Amino acid sequence: MKRFAAWLFASPLIPTSIWRVIGWWEVRRIPFNIVIGVYGVLCLLIFFWAILTSGELRPGEDAVEPIALIFAPLGINVLYTLGWLVEVPARLIQPSLSPRFGPFLLMAGLGLGLFLISLPAAFWGVYLVLQMIRVL
Repeated sequence: MKRFAAWLFASPLIPTSIWRVIGWWEVRRIPFNIVIGVYGVLCLLIFFWAILTSGELRPGEDAVEPIALIFAPLGINVLYTLGWLVEVPARLIQPSLSPRFGPFLLMAGLGLGLFLISLPAAFWGVYLVLQMIRVL
């Protein structure tokens, strides 16, 4: 896992051109999607377990809007593409930009994605725990 993270956030060793920047990002797209996907499924399971056992979901109600489950992967990939859409012009404007800029953007994007994916599971998990200890 440590080697995977080191590779994922590694700075390019060769001088960066527009196509190398895009290539750096695109080589990491599938591993990024796997990380987000596995974590997303885990959070979705926690969310479903917590909301279904809380008693708050009424018969006939959906726990999740099915369209959201379809569009979430598309949305995360649009946001992922913003990584190189930000880095390319930044490198054109500031050619001496640190080679760590791309990995920084990737790390920030991954962190934000994982945080946002966690919110529903965390909310309903905390809600369920508060119910169990009779606070709610």
